[in-house]
Amino acid sequence: MPFRVARFAEFELDSGRYELRRGDRVLKLEKIPMELLILLAESNGQLVTRDQIIEKIWGKDIFLDTEHGINTAIRKIRQALGDDSEQPRFVQTVTGKGYRFMPAIEVGETAPRPALVSAPPAVDAPKVIGSRHGWKNRRWPRFSMVAVAGTLALVLALIAYFGWRGTRAVPSSHAGPVVLAVLPFQNLSADDSQDYFSDGLTEEMITQLGELNGDQLGVIARTSSMTYKHTTKDVGQIGRELGADYVLESSVRRDGERMRITVQLIRVENQRHIWANSYDRDVTHSIAVQEEVAREVALQIQLKLTDAPAGHPSAPRPLNPAANEAYLKGRYFFSQFTEDGFSKAVSYFDQAIAADPKFAAAYSGLSHAYIFLIIMDAIAPSVGYPKVRDAAQRAVALDSGLADGRLALAHFKMHMWQWKDAGLEFKKAIALNRSSAPAHRLYAAYLAAVGKQQEALDETRQARRLDPLSMVYHAEMTRTLYYGRQYEQAVEWAGQAEQLDSEFARTHFWLGRVYAQMGKYSEAITEAGRVGPSPDSTLSLTEVAYAYAKAGKSAEARALLRKLEERSKRGYVPAYDFAVVYVALGEKEVALQWLQKAYEEHDWALIVIAVEPRLDPLRSDPRFQELVRKVGLQP
Repeated sequence: MPFRVARFAEFELDSGRYELRRGDRVLKLEKIPMELLILLAESNGQLVTRDQIIEKIWGKDIFLDTEHGINTAIRKIRQALGDDSEQPRFVQTVTGKGYRFMPAIEVGETAPRPALVSAPPAVDAPKVIGSRHGWKNRRWPRFSMVAVAGTLALVLALIAYFGWRGTRAVPSSHAGPVVLAVLPFQNLSADDSQDYFSDGLTEEMITQLGELNGDQLGVIARTSSMTYKHTTKDVGQIGRELGADYVLESSVRRDGERMRITVQLIRVENQRHIWANSYDRDVTHSIAVQEEVAREVALQIQLKLTDAPAGHPSAPRPLNPAANEAYLKGRYFFSQFTEDGFSKAVSYFDQAIAADPKFAAAYSGLSHAYIFLIIMDAIAPSVGYPKVRDAAQRAVALDSGLADGRLALAHFKMHMWQWKDAGLEFKKAIALNRSSAPAHRLYAAYLAAVGKQQEALDETRQARRLDPLSMVYHAEMTRTLYYGRQYEQAVEWAGQAEQLDSEFARTHFWLGRVYAQMGKYSEAITEAGRVGPSPDSTLSLTEVAYAYAKAGKSAEARALLRKLEERSKRGYVPAYDFAVVYVALGEKEVALQWLQKAYEEHDWALIVIAVEPRLDPLRSDPRFQELVRKVGLQP
């Protein structure tokens, strides 16, 4: 039975009204936190599993990202009680199972007060008996324990709840590894054209830290960190929004080929400055400085460092100045995640390699840039894939322990339909850098393609956890749910994403596809018109044509098909795009012909042929099943 009213010290809890009263002040609490606190309090020291919490609060068969909410409550309780997850006195984590509440206080007998339904009298203010921690272990009545534990938990949850208000709905990441956010390097050079240099240092710093002990440290990804460039928010607010325990602030002042990097490590909980240092170095030693910083940070937050992976250099090689400069510019333009950005990144990575042919990271960057140009239909697969392959293989050959090189090779092998090898490479990349949000995201795409939808969701959640403010990862949740045919949940997730950024095209892209499969054709047409870089892009025309065809507006769909056919005479238009539109028009024979052409062209989109809902009308056809087998998947 839930609490009606309970009283602890000056606080009075009323679960019927979902409120906590302190004198004349009344604080409201939402339903879910209240129910969770009651469940934990009523456990009476027994194990409460995470599955029990989820089933009790949210139910069995609903998709929600519940993990963060549970972790945040446990973390806040420990913080307020001064508890230690390694040597708990109050909240014990039972690894892989759940939590157990272990209260250790003595209370005095008091006059009866309303407490639990059908329960003996609750307690008034506790009598605290001195001990090393200000508490003393004694046996005490069960219902007194429940009332006190429940109210304590509620007070702490309210602290967390009201701390979250006014911030983005970004969950914390505990109980698990310590979470670190690397804020953008502040450019003190009084030259905005040097932003590429400071931004490049930020990304490299995140990479260096991400390659430390992944069991003990999680590093927030670049996209979320860069949100705070030129921010006026304090460390406490940033930490709450990112779910971080520590924040690393940095600045760089460049003078020709010399630079001064200043860093300071701050604990979010009390905004205490843990450590600071300055480094005067040549620009070409910027990566070596960041490795120094990474190891000092590890020392300060008491991480156990792992040995360098086999084949990974024990220290970065000194770089040619021109190579270092070009590489940082390549990373800067790559991070824009646009066709123009990828094209410029290719140019700069090529320059870096020309200046230093043994620069492994430049090869991995080049491979990634080319594969995204293929995905954006900017270059044909026949032109791009050899370049993707050569760069990825060279990166791994030069440095087999480079996580980004392994990821580039994994991505290439997935596109080559070498599924087993791709899976192994993805696992190697993640093992080398567990804080790599792109690695988790691309591995999720791989898992979805081979039909492992629940594992794909888990990896997508992990990617979003590492990059909580990135719209890309919110959209990826909608994508993963789309391929899992969980359309209602996909719509719900897209709605959450739109609250953060209603104009983000990738959200509309996947939402349009979801609506089309749900039979909501007018909504699908509206969303499809918002997906591309421009209404006249190949991507936008294809999505709108498909939505028109599904809505029965065949004349409008065929008009757009003719436009795509004319475009294909002047440049590259994927055969796969024609295939899906003809499927929607009900012309299965024509669609199969286009799919066969897509196979011959090694169209990148065929990686999802086994799970793509738009191709469902073809699945019973033996010719389609044979195509699926040729791609290396099971029909």
